[in-house]
Amino acid sequence: MAGKAHPVMLAPDALLATLPVPWRDGTLEPLGAGLTNSNYRLRLPSGRSYFLRQGHPDPVRLGIDRATEWQLYQGAMKSGLALPCHYQDPASGLMLLEWCDEPNWLEAAPSVAKQTRLLADVLRKLHRLPLPSVVMAVRAHAAGYRARLAQVPTWLPTLERSLLANREPDDCWRPCHHDLNPANLLGHAPWVIDWEYGAAGHPGFEVASIQRTHDWPAERRLALEEHYLRSLPRHEWPDFQSEAFIPWVDYIGLLWALLMAEQHASPDYDALIALNRQRLE
Repeated sequence: MAGKAHPVMLAPDALLATLPVPWRDGTLEPLGAGLTNSNYRLRLPSGRSYFLRQGHPDPVRLGIDRATEWQLYQGAMKSGLALPCHYQDPASGLMLLEWCDEPNWLEAAPSVAKQTRLLADVLRKLHRLPLPSVVMAVRAHAAGYRARLAQVPTWLPTLERSLLANREPDDCWRPCHHDLNPANLLGHAPWVIDWEYGAAGHPGFEVASIQRTHDWPAERRLALEEHYLRSLPRHEWPDFQSEAFIPWVDYIGLLWALLMAEQHASPDYDALIALNRQRLE
């Protein structure tokens, strides 16, 4: 709401004080900030390191459900998708993870041929996790973002009209991460981080999101689907319909960036707004 103070992140010293022993005795080294979170390398006097994630202080505004994030994360750890978690507090969005020296895919991506196979393996493991009760249906999720905008841009109603007039696929639900972008994939396994948008979702949206965030051509998205289906019996095949979700990925990305820009002006958000607006025009 206009005029309402936004929640703030804790400063490093205050953040350390919230942790139990032995981690409160460590030191924090800021890492490259994500678009929503504050991330640190926590070093203990013994020399051992951990990754500390301080989540966005207003998760409801961004459609984040911390309890669902933790539910999925526990399953992901058991499946070998996620790094071990040593401490977590869903109420504050804190997660203390095992340190990983492997670079993310922005810094050192596997070969193009390997990417589709590795991500197909990630999706198959992900889709075997227990289905969360919280659902991320694209139309409702987008409507929630739009309703939270303090000011709707004058150009938005025209831009969104044709998309909202058409029905999106809504007949297939799987546990989804919803943000498998290159920065959230570590090493060649890969380890998957940043589960805060996890929920039950349509696998076609997940695949469409991968195409957009990895800047893939459509052919590579189809190759990903082919790798995914190859090792599954036919009765387990989802009906991806991923092409239909491409504009929904762009629309939700646009609304998310508009929300974030209202809270904190940044060239990164401006660039995302311009990119997704152009894609939808």
